[in-house]
Amino acid sequence: MTGLYFLRFGLCLVIICASGAAGWVFSESIKERPRQLRSLQAALSRLETEISCSMAFLPEAFEQLARFTQPPVNRLFADTAELLLLGDVSIQEAWRQSIVRSREYLVLTQDDEEILLDLGDSLGISHREDQSRHLRLAQKALSRQEAEAQRAEEQLVRLYSMLGWAAGGALVLMLV
Repeated sequence: MTGLYFLRFGLCLVIICASGAAGWVFSESIKERPRQLRSLQAALSRLETEISCSMAFLPEAFEQLARFTQPPVNRLFADTAELLLLGDVSIQEAWRQSIVRSREYLVLTQDDEEILLDLGDSLGISHREDQSRHLRLAQKALSRQEAEAQRAEEQLVRLYSMLGWAAGGALVLMLV
């Protein structure tokens, strides 16, 4: 009989800890989004410099960005460079495919993706000044998204963390 109580107690602890960990993981993804948006802005600024000053070809510029950008954002640029170097894909299609792939490792919202997809539609099809203008516009839009993400982080990180622990406690109460 005593062993059964210890088993129940152990299972209750496992449930509470697992749900608390799930809440913590979700809150960490909310913390990650502003950092990734800052990294994207810095990368786009560097891309603007690569295009306007060094006049690098886009596949080479994306390779440079992949080397100098923080993970996991660097994978977006590495994927784009890889697709462009393989051949039969336009810059717009390579960018679009890379953004779709990035859903696996980046914490971006639909609005963030739309900003990046809109930018991809203007890359490689116009003169340097126009591309620089589009890059600056994308940076400003991502900056607004970052400010919104920081506000959401302040409000939601602690909420989701505590909600995980509370959900575990509620589940244990229902089961007992």
